[in-house]
Amino acid sequence: MASEEGVVLILETKRNPAIWKNFDLCLMSDNHEMARCKNCGKFMKAAANSTLKKHTDKHCPVTKAKKEEKGEGPGSSNV
Repeated sequence: MASEEGVVLILETKRNPAIWKNFDLCLMSDNHEMARCKNCGKFMKAAANSTLKKHTDKHCPVTKAKKEEKGEGPGSSNV
């Protein structure tokens, strides 16, 4: 994302609430929509819910830290 871009408006969405509870749908200054993770602040394309879910489940550093605190991390034996 270029430095002159920024969030102009946070939009309402009726898309999958189980996924979008972790994201804001943002209208950017160049007039396109991006999803912003509410946990870590990373911006991603808002087109695919699967990408957003994968970010929350596997890549978000904040979510990963919370799972490790609960003992749900990669080294846990909760099978």
